[in-house]
Amino acid sequence: MAKDLRRPLVRRALGLVIVAAAVGVAWSLMQPSARPRRALRPPTATVRVTPIRRGPVITRLVAYGRVVPAPWAVHTLVEPFEVSVTRVFVNRGQSVGKGATLLAVTPGPTARLALLRAENSFRLARLALREERMRLRLKLATRSGLLRAERAFDAARLSLRVFHAEGLRQHMTVPAPVTGVVSHIAVEEGSTMNPGQALINLIAGNRLEVRLGVEPEDVPSIRVGERVRLSSFEGIGSQHIHGLVSVISRVMDPATHMINVFVTLPRANSYLLGEYVEGRFTAVSAAGLLVPRSAVLPSGHHFVLYTVADGRAVPHRVALGPHNGRVAQVVARHLAVGMPVVVRGNYELTPGMPVRVPR
Repeated sequence: MAKDLRRPLVRRALGLVIVAAAVGVAWSLMQPSARPRRALRPPTATVRVTPIRRGPVITRLVAYGRVVPAPWAVHTLVEPFEVSVTRVFVNRGQSVGKGATLLAVTPGPTARLALLRAENSFRLARLALREERMRLRLKLATRSGLLRAERAFDAARLSLRVFHAEGLRQHMTVPAPVTGVVSHIAVEEGSTMNPGQALINLIAGNRLEVRLGVEPEDVPSIRVGERVRLSSFEGIGSQHIHGLVSVISRVMDPATHMINVFVTLPRANSYLLGEYVEGRFTAVSAAGLLVPRSAVLPSGHHFVLYTVADGRAVPHRVALGPHNGRVAQVVARHLAVGMPVVVRGNYELTPGMPVRVPR
């Protein structure tokens, strides 16, 4: 009976001891430690740097295009009056000499009617002038009437001379004004052409040029007068020749979304009209601050690079200029020639991060 009474007392005593021990441990943990904690040191990045230098960027560009007529060498043949084409003597791409017959034409219905009216007006005015002079000799007309007849005759004669000066006759030919190549024929036998409408395009002296399509971002690297290495894409013409950039268009081609660059061909070439050509440029930009391309990192909608100052990484927001696979020109404040720019290990850097540059 006594043992049964002591058991609850022992259990209560053990419980009080355990609670007291737990409270003591908690109290000791809540008290500040007498030993000072060691501060956590930020990580140090090992990087490789190279000095910023000044110079141009040399870029090699490749563009493709076709052989087209030089615009200043194209002669468009027209007639100042309506004509009907009776015969076509040439084909597209044919070489012709100066004075060679290209077309045979006759005046169109409207032009023929105008010519007949001019001829009839001239005959009637001449007859009226003769009659007026005869009447004046017979004292049946006045001097003023003779003057009116002379004016009408002069006007009719001038009108007929205009038609003759323009070459309007019942049967006519269209000759080649220069030696060249027929690039386009806009007529067929039996067709009627309006006044001023193009009949034939002729390239004087086979003067051709190359029209190349260049990406808009590459255009600032190209200069007028720059040398271009041209290669036939189809192996038809001259395999490798050099031309000069003559015109850089300021309008984007809506069909290709490219900028057209025109290259003048040397006279001694065997390229054919419409042939596909490859052009290679060696573009040299103006001098600027140069860094390795790996030093420039994308950061959102802009670019950033890191330099090292006092053992820490310093970020710089930069504008990217001309670049190739090795180097790039950058523009930014507080950058100067000789500053060490990080080229390896820059992806792990943050502003102000300690860095170590191995020697």
